[in-house]
Amino acid sequence: MSPPTERFKKLSLESMPPTTRLQSRLQHAEVEVEVEDSSSSSSSSDPGSEPDFDIDEDEDLMVSPSRLKYSLDLLDDETRDNVVRAAEVPSQFVLRGCQAGEQRCFFLVTEPVEYTVRTGSEASGYGVPSCTCESDDPPCRHILWLFDRIAGQVLGARATPYTLTRHGYPAELGGNPYDAIAGFHLDTLADGLHCDVVGQSPDPNPRRVRETRELLASLNDVPADEYRPDLFGDNSNNSPRKGKRAVVRGDLEQTVFRMLLRNDDFFHYFLSSASLRPGERNEVRFRGLQLRADAALAGLQQYADGDPSLQAIPKPKDVAWCAAHLESVARQVRAVIHTTDRPLEAPELRAAARTAVHVLERVVSDFDRDAGPASLPAEERNLYRRLIGGARDDDSDDFVIDVLDSIPPEVLGPWIDDLAAVERGIAEKGAPAAYLARLRSLLGHLREHSGGATATVAGSKRGSGGQFQAQDRRAKRAR
Repeated sequence: MSPPTERFKKLSLESMPPTTRLQSRLQHAEVEVEVEDSSSSSSSSDPGSEPDFDIDEDEDLMVSPSRLKYSLDLLDDETRDNVVRAAEVPSQFVLRGCQAGEQRCFFLVTEPVEYTVRTGSEASGYGVPSCTCESDDPPCRHILWLFDRIAGQVLGARATPYTLTRHGYPAELGGNPYDAIAGFHLDTLADGLHCDVVGQSPDPNPRRVRETRELLASLNDVPADEYRPDLFGDNSNNSPRKGKRAVVRGDLEQTVFRMLLRNDDFFHYFLSSASLRPGERNEVRFRGLQLRADAALAGLQQYADGDPSLQAIPKPKDVAWCAAHLESVARQVRAVIHTTDRPLEAPELRAAARTAVHVLERVVSDFDRDAGPASLPAEERNLYRRLIGGARDDDSDDFVIDVLDSIPPEVLGPWIDDLAAVERGIAEKGAPAAYLARLRSLLGHLREHSGGATATVAGSKRGSGGQFQAQDRRAKRAR
């Protein structure tokens, strides 16, 4: 095997723009996305950069860097021409961070020039997103790029195109995109967009730490939970070993690790360069959805614990909010499985199965309890009751079960024991007969396929995000 640092040589640092301090510019800002001036930037021809917008003028469709499709049918000729021109310019964007304000939020976007994109409530004066590039042909490419990434998180993939509005965001985000962002919660959105919320803890973002560990572990072909434990310490939060300097002489891996945590440009460049294969992108997407589910559950736990900062707000992280996120995660996992232009490979399907089973386990085992005022109906204060245990009018889209039904039994088989434990928990807690019957039917099918023998658990037990690689390897051995 080649030395651990050998594969780092494939990553060029010459095109990386320097990091500057944008946070100070936000102290008196309104709602911002900044693109900052720098002496160098990543080339648009870099094989690791994101693909740009692609316009199919015959079909009146636009395919975005997030691989979402947008219909241009509702645009007048002038706006359509503006969109085409904006999409033709190669993007060199990096999302620096975001920040909450009074009825509005800020996003920082960087390219070789600096701009501010504002979006807010109608009362804030920014009901229509605006950009300080002051393009004569709105919507500009900064707004298109930013709201495409936001739509990728809030709406996710689907087979049919989204409808682009004349203001540069999909109509499916609602009449005012700020409302969708506020409902999603900016900190949750920032996690998915790989950016920081300005003003939060100076410590490294836990999700960034997990993803950095997985990234470096994958380059070294070792399980993430076995990679360089000396960098993370022994605590369960995977807090990295602190140091004032990024450069650690005699330890290139720790140096790269610290740089990935501190420099957004380097992190995004490294991430895109290390994930070139379509299958790897889908695995990363599924892992990201699992992390989003865990973040939503953590937000609900904080709400249930009585955190006043999460309760005295217009849109708290209550049961309804958490349920909406988990339903979106399940819907997006299923959409990726069914909307790809090729059959997913076994590692991708295992990542999908792991995410689906993990979410189902968490809800059944940890969230059959009240979170909210006792005056609320059970389905509004109990997550299990809302998603699984309560009465429903339509059983055609049972929570997570429809995702599991989309995964071949030879891939899902290693999770038989986990699903059997889930089935026992649901039977004890209570659930609609149709839901329980569908889960039991799925289990029966898996047992028939495995010849009646239960499979070794494939690492789908709850754990930190840093264990994905090890779980995948154990799943392979279980088969």
